[in-house]
Amino acid sequence: MIVDTVEMVQQGIEKTRQGNYEGALRDFEQVIAENPQDVNAYFNRGFVYSSLGQFEEALADFSQALALDPQMGQAYVNRGNVYLQLGEDEKAIADYEKAIKINPNDAFAQNNLGLAHLNSESPELAKIDFTEAVTIDPMYGEAYFNRGLTFVDLGETEKAIADFQKAADIWAKMGETIAAEAALAEINALKKASQ
Repeated sequence: MIVDTVEMVQQGIEKTRQGNYEGALRDFEQVIAENPQDVNAYFNRGFVYSSLGQFEEALADFSQALALDPQMGQAYVNRGNVYLQLGEDEKAIADYEKAIKINPNDAFAQNNLGLAHLNSESPELAKIDFTEAVTIDPMYGEAYFNRGLTFVDLGETEKAIADFQKAADIWAKMGETIAAEAALAEINALKKASQ
């Protein structure tokens, strides 16, 4: 039986969106069995493994996707995300930097590079990364929020409050009430601490 691998990858992506990870894995495995050079099958299977918390498998698949296509920026971002989850900040930083070199306008990669820098106790670098992320995407609430956390670390309370407010405003406009409330809670905590 000949499998339409492109269609099967799309089917697997749709199953992933629906939360049917086991079905998606079967689809991607069938594609890889049929065509071991299918970069999209490895990439998407890596995403499923990552979502399931199977990080070693995810790392292997993202690495295989990158071996097949070294210019696949999203594979660097996703592998970086796994490294970030595992607390391997230096590896995460290296992957995000490669992704940004491939696509300098990737606000998500820039934001996550900031998180990795923040985790590795480099708040000055993190501030630069988050600023770049909001320059690329001025409606990126998470990057404002993260930069606010960075300003807290740097002792710059007024700038932190301004960023948390910006994040809250963006999230409120988008209907993300819980996120907006979290940003406002950060502001209230800072104001109480400074009284």
